[in-house]
Amino acid sequence: MTNTLEVQNLSLPIFITFGIYALIMIGIGIYFYRQIRNPEQFFLGGRNVGAAVSALSAGASDMSSWLLMGLPGALYVAGLLNAWIAIGLSVGMFINWMLVAKRLRIYTEVVANSITIPDYFETRFSDDKHILRLISAIVILVFFVFYISSGLIAGGKLFEQTFSIDYNISLIIGAGIIVAYTFFGGYLAVCWTDLLQGILMMIALIIVPIVMLFHIGGFGEVVDLVNKSDDIHNEKVQKTYQYLDTDVNALLEQSKQNTNNAINNLESIIQSLNMLSEISIDDTKASFKSLQGRALSIQDSINNGQSSDKIEKDLNALFADIDSTIKKSLGAKSHFSFLHNVTLLSVISAVAWGLGYFGQPHIIVRFMSIRSTRDIPKATLIGMSWMIISLFGACLLGILGVAYITKFDLSFNDPEKIFIVMSQTLFNPWITGIFLSALLAAIMSTASSQLLVSASTVAEDFYKKILKRDATPRQVMFFSRASVLAVSLVAFFISTDKNSSILSIVSYAWAGFGASFGSVILFSLFWSRMTRMGAIAGMVIGAVVVVIHNNYLYEYFPIYEIVPGFVCASLAIIIVSLMQPVRKGTKEAFDKMMAEMKAGNI
Repeated sequence: MTNTLEVQNLSLPIFITFGIYALIMIGIGIYFYRQIRNPEQFFLGGRNVGAAVSALSAGASDMSSWLLMGLPGALYVAGLLNAWIAIGLSVGMFINWMLVAKRLRIYTEVVANSITIPDYFETRFSDDKHILRLISAIVILVFFVFYISSGLIAGGKLFEQTFSIDYNISLIIGAGIIVAYTFFGGYLAVCWTDLLQGILMMIALIIVPIVMLFHIGGFGEVVDLVNKSDDIHNEKVQKTYQYLDTDVNALLEQSKQNTNNAINNLESIIQSLNMLSEISIDDTKASFKSLQGRALSIQDSINNGQSSDKIEKDLNALFADIDSTIKKSLGAKSHFSFLHNVTLLSVISAVAWGLGYFGQPHIIVRFMSIRSTRDIPKATLIGMSWMIISLFGACLLGILGVAYITKFDLSFNDPEKIFIVMSQTLFNPWITGIFLSALLAAIMSTASSQLLVSASTVAEDFYKKILKRDATPRQVMFFSRASVLAVSLVAFFISTDKNSSILSIVSYAWAGFGASFGSVILFSLFWSRMTRMGAIAGMVIGAVVVVIHNNYLYEYFPIYEIVPGFVCASLAIIIVSLMQPVRKGTKEAFDKMMAEMKAGNI
């Protein structure tokens, strides 16, 4: 009989380890509190952040819990075909360091000393009407408030499900830690905590797979066990095919023609669903059983004389779900194939995730704060090494999970919790506490970076640059910390409803920033002919196309929305820019950046 590996409850050693970790994070915030004297230090660390801190901070603030949960779970379920996203992200981040980092660092210092991304857009295009600042600031604020909320919800749900801690208590603890070190220490605290969190995440993704590999018996055994798992899965797929070909497909098609056929065939459909729940793959057994229960319920409703309209509606919904479950049950697996059952569009969609890096404010702000452009090659090497090692470890963890459960005849209820379960299964509670702190670190590093960017938007782009242009550094500092609290409170209250449908907007955030901000960032740094109206057009059209494609066009052209969004935004930038002259100040600022590029003084 197969045993299910379950997540264990919170133990005292894990609780103590978490407590120590949280105190270290808060301590870092208090330490840097004494060193911050002005807004530039609070939001950019005084542009004096070293290569290692910049590189690991950019990586840690990017990955979030996806690195330790989402990616291993995806590899566990479908194998290397889900590694295309990791490949795309690695390529995108490398290009980001190579193309964006140096030029953005130079421009944001030599031209008007830009502190925020909206600041940069305004000075780059001599936007004396503040249109670009307002559009970009509003987009950042709206998206990031929900982004932060999603991170808080992920953390709250994680600890609620993992350790049986009440969701609201988990939410308060997680938000409190993040707000504390961000409020006190600003950018430097966020970067240094990211450094420690990034190192912790990478160590966890090295040690856990190594120990799993030892218990499994080496790579040769892994290959044999994963292939065995695929063979067992594919045999069940074949049995399902054969059973459906008997008469079940014809029965379902006939039943979908009209309500009378469906009612007459309902008993046979119930029997078929019961059989499918027994012979299908593990991922769909419970679904078929649930569908059988729904069919029985509809049968009872018919016998009780319920209205025909309601019966017809329930039957249509039932058949739609049967079709989707059958489709899922017929998916064969080949964990070691990059191209099994994938289309060119799906590969492009996965790799296109890398395009998002060019427009993520909480990542590219790391380029603005690095001490010198001479540190960028070193930072690139450190950052890419961290990223490749961490992504490789996460992918390996998912594959090893398949081998582990096959060897020991086990199963996972939730593949995304492989890292948690393996940490608790293979290590003593004190080591487990350290590794699970890495998961907390992944969530916190992203949320704190986004919180700081959101606060800088409120304090710098609205308060100082529009509402009170004569504000003193002391007033801006006060408002900056108040903004951290204000943004975190809004995000917290949204997070209290863990099932809030409004958080669906987060699914657009990566693509939205990548298509709108990313295209504008790249063109602004490399094309002197780009104009203010071109930037506005690219920013607006990129965001609009992302939303329209995701909601209305995806079923006709199934590609990740960042691709059409980025292409349309780029075309808008080029066409609109060529329709009008470049402002004199815009051209002079670009030439100044190019001169500094050649001089290499920054």
